[in-house]
Amino acid sequence: MKIFNPRHFLRHIAPTVLQDFVQSHPLGVHLAIDWTLPEARLAHALIDAIEDLQAQLLEDIALTTAEKVALEENLFRWNEDLRRAHITGTEVGAREFALAQDAAALAHLHGMDPREQALWMLAHHEQVFRDIELRLAFRAKTHGRSWKPSQILPNLVPHLDQESLEAFKREVAALYQKSGGGIGSHIEVSRYGTDGSIQFTLYVEGPITAIAQFRKHDFKRIATRVALENALVYHPKSGVVETVVKGGAKNHAAVLTLFAKHLAKTEVKPEAITPSRFKLSVLNDGLLAPKEDWSTQGIQKVRLRRAKFTPADQRSSAIQIEASPEANREDAICVARDKLKVAHSFDSEFEMDRATLMVYTRDQNSSREGHFSFDVYASGSTTIKNLSHRNQQLAQCVMRSLGIVESSGAAA
Repeated sequence: MKIFNPRHFLRHIAPTVLQDFVQSHPLGVHLAIDWTLPEARLAHALIDAIEDLQAQLLEDIALTTAEKVALEENLFRWNEDLRRAHITGTEVGAREFALAQDAAALAHLHGMDPREQALWMLAHHEQVFRDIELRLAFRAKTHGRSWKPSQILPNLVPHLDQESLEAFKREVAALYQKSGGGIGSHIEVSRYGTDGSIQFTLYVEGPITAIAQFRKHDFKRIATRVALENALVYHPKSGVVETVVKGGAKNHAAVLTLFAKHLAKTEVKPEAITPSRFKLSVLNDGLLAPKEDWSTQGIQKVRLRRAKFTPADQRSSAIQIEASPEANREDAICVARDKLKVAHSFDSEFEMDRATLMVYTRDQNSSREGHFSFDVYASGSTTIKNLSHRNQQLAQCVMRSLGIVESSGAAA
């Protein structure tokens, strides 16, 4: 995700979409914009108007304290809303919007840039936008340090009444009180997908911490409690439950137990799901020959850009090998065979733990060439989700064709 810059973001928004968003936003009543300006100047005029409002808060002008507080809150919300639209306004976000909307909304979104779609959804379907925002935030943390999948009973129907949700979030917050957390908690429930998956996002009051900040040019330290974010997604058809929980394996198990007690109203015995390991040994011969014709997909060539090896007789150390990014140079496996000392067999003395595959592409319509890369870990995870939608499809095709994985679902 690129760094958020409001001025750069607004340059990609059409005048009609921008005017609609401004007029529906609380800050809009403070702005006087000439919407007849040329498109190239409109975004600059809007940013200048915002900066003028920010300057008013620092100057001695005829505003009451209540008016200053309201203006400050609206300016904060404006910047926060643009930042949220920037994060959600991607190809992935656009696909989620398409799945969650009715025909009338889809017709309105047709032809819009993903960033424009995010702004329009935030203005007119705020709850749907929030549900998708939480979904994308959860997806970004999957396969991370705080993520864990487990298997429980399928077809459970969670109780979503206020009493059950209050009890659930209250006891989750209690897990963190032993380490200095507070009693405050907040929960959001969202549904998505065709399988009826349901996500519970919980914010609990963390330990007291000091934050350094500037307020009206004055440097201050304030004591606050940062919200700790946890989430649980239950897939009723499969019985799989995913948790993103801070605090290690014990907290994962505790949150699952509380989910079963307060929301599922039953007892469960979670079974850990171990990801299927990828067969990186198929890359050891250095010949990345596909099992299918790549040319129909626009793939010219695939190279092993980097590889991390672990000696089979000493699991505590690893060797990182890196090859040149040039398409016609030798792969990392060739460099490894040349640099590493092998007594008998390279395949038996070194195990590949991680591989970086570089894919060289050519657009069949314009003949434009390009490339992208992604990491594959023997433990069963990849960085494919960080690619664009088109490149994700190509990466999964490469994984299947090389025999690293047997099905597209595992690669995804």
